[in-house]
Amino acid sequence: MKFFFLLFIIVFLSSCSGFTPLYQNHTTLNQKLKNVAITTDKKKMSLAVQKDLLRKIPPFGKKINYIINIETKTETSSTVTDSDRKTSGYEIISTANIFLYKRETKYDRLVFSFEEKEVTMFRLSPNQVLSTLASRNKASEISSENLSKSILDRLMIYFSKE
Repeated sequence: MKFFFLLFIIVFLSSCSGFTPLYQNHTTLNQKLKNVAITTDKKKMSLAVQKDLLRKIPPFGKKINYIINIETKTETSSTVTDSDRKTSGYEIISTANIFLYKRETKYDRLVFSFEEKEVTMFRLSPNQVLSTLASRNKASEISSENLSKSILDRLMIYFSKE
C-alpha cells in the first residue's frame, strides 16, 4: 500500500514539472497589457466592460501595439414558476465578442478572437418598480464585471503563450 502511495506521489509531482504560473511572467504581461487600446461599439454593456477593463489593466504606454475591440449583445428573458405560471424573475444574458488586433505598419491584423457569455439573474418585485430597476442595474453591473474578468483572464493566457 505504501509503495502505491509513493508511486502516486512521484507521478503527481512529475506531472507538475512543466507548470509555470502566470505571476512568474508578471512583468512581461504588465508590459504587453500596457500597450493595449480598447475600442467598443457604443452600447451600454460594452462601455461598462471597457470601464472595468481600464480599471484592471495598467495605464497606457506611449506606443499602442494591440487593439481590443469589444462588441456586446444583451438579452433579457423571464423565468416562470410551475405552480402559478407567474413571472418570478428575469435573467440578463450578455454576450461579448472580443477581437484582438496587432498594430502593423500597413494595417491592423486580427490575431485572436473569442466570445464570452454571462448569465445573471435578478428578481421581479411586484408593484415595486424602483426595486426591480435597482436589482436589474445591479445584475447588469455584476455581469459587466464578470465579463471583464473573463476577458482579462483570456488575454493574459494569450499573452503568456506568445
